[in-house]
Amino acid sequence: MSRPSAFVLSLLVALGLALGLAFDALAATFPVDDSTSLPGVAQTKMQWRSLGPNRVAGDFVDGATVVTLRLNTARWINRVGQIYMVLPSQPIGLVNVNWTTQGKLLPGTLVSGSRALIFAGLIRAPTIEDTIEVHVHTDGKRLTSAQRLQFNFEIDVE
Repeated sequence: MSRPSAFVLSLLVALGLALGLAFDALAATFPVDDSTSLPGVAQTKMQWRSLGPNRVAGDFVDGATVVTLRLNTARWINRVGQIYMVLPSQPIGLVNVNWTTQGKLLPGTLVSGSRALIFAGLIRAPTIEDTIEVHVHTDGKRLTSAQRLQFNFEIDVE
């Protein structure tokens, strides 16, 4: 049995790389447009967990709001995907977020600097909409002025 020539080997390597890139393109992460989402209030008021911060209650502040979340999924209809809520690292340090939903999206928790799964499965509509109640918790000592938490969403598609 003869050995393949250098040309055939380089062609096979090139073909393998091309196929690898093609598979990477099939399984990729994309931003999801949520620009039509509607917050319940323009600004969430944070409240001290305790009237007098102490060792038991700590220096934590809490806030809550309701958001009508609308995710534009038109690009991925009839594809299987996982959608994540993302909260980048914050200048005020660690921010903990948890939310409940009306059932179209998954409830969950998230820490700043990470992402959390909110949908997994076949995308059947151009928009996924759900009303979510969001609770935010952070260290009140580091919260010296109004902060804007900029959540975003991304999808991993197969």
